Amino acid sequence: MTRGTVTLYIAASLDGFIATEDGGVEWLEEYASDDESEDDGSFEAFFAGVDCLVMGSRTYEQILSFDEWPYGERPTFVVTSRDLPLATDRVELVAGDLRESVDGLEERYDRIWLVGGAALAQSFLRERLVDEIRLTVVPVLLGGGIRLFGDDGTERALETVECTSFESGLVELRYDASGCTPSI
Repeated sequence: MTRGTVTLYIAASLDGFIATEDGGVEWLEEYASDDESEDDGSFEAFFAGVDCLVMGSRTYEQILSFDEWPYGERPTFVVTSRDLPLATDRVELVAGDLRESVDGLEERYDRIWLVGGAALAQSFLRERLVDEIRLTVVPVLLGGGIRLFGDDGTERALETVECTSFESGLVELRYDASGCTPSI
């Protein structure tokens, strides 16, 4: 039986931040309406193949502030120990051992999107639960904010799968992290 794959698909500023200090992502709005076609590996093509989403509570709360729930009927798992309102009946709050939770998801779903945020992404990476990283680099220097990658003191080598640049200035970097081992 094949297991699902976990993909961290996220955008970051050129200096490595995914949000401002207060969690704001307004700086992404200029790029949200890009007309990249689905055939070029853009977000829309990726999202079409996603079976479920996983996100942290702060990311979920940020998304709750949007005018509408952007993920349709896709099952969404929010990693939290808090009691939060459910955006739809397809949202489930999960707590407990992260590895056990991910193992359960990998048994049920083929393509799992790790939406974010930074703390959850760092936990997934630390536990080696990410199979693929798709990082969209936005041509903006924020100068500070919430950093995507923490400083856990471990160097890891990734295999570059693809690099795609778009007319908008966005660059998508794709890495295989499944064999990600500490470098010497």
